[in-house]
Amino acid sequence: MRQVLFGARLFDGVRMLDDAALVIDGQRIAAIVPEAKRPDGAPCRDLGGGVLAPGLIDAQVNGGGGVLFNDIPTVEGIRTIAEAHRRDGTTGLLPTVVTDAPDVLDAALAAGCAAVKTVPGVLGIHIEGPFIDSRRAGAHWPAYIRPLTEPDVARILAAKAGAMLIT
Repeated sequence: MRQVLFGARLFDGVRMLDDAALVIDGQRIAAIVPEAKRPDGAPCRDLGGGVLAPGLIDAQVNGGGGVLFNDIPTVEGIRTIAEAHRRDGTTGLLPTVVTDAPDVLDAALAAGCAAVKTVPGVLGIHIEGPFIDSRRAGAHWPAYIRPLTEPDVARILAAKAGAMLIT
């Protein structure tokens, strides 16, 4: 179904457009046209101001909605985080687990694998540590920093948690 959104400043990914309309066909953007040249016959929705922009993608999300992923490495924890970020315009994200005990990493991998299939907007998982240089630990817990091993690689690859970012 074709529809037209207008009445807001429109960000096209490069610049802000005034007096523009967004033409949507099904679930795809069909065109950006001057507001005065909206297509005839398509239902139109006046947004009444504000900014219309593409959803944001966040590749490092440690928490949201009162949940820190390391503390609640579950699908429900991820769901709470994703819903909180969605309210502010993030449509895709990678829940991020930071350097922690091996059981926390395992729980985060399992939750990420399930959440990719069940929680809207979850694109995969970001593992930040523990496989980092201890001389550059920053805020990471030194007790859990360690080298990456072949069993670690096998466990991470077996998770199949969508997009995976390891830093």
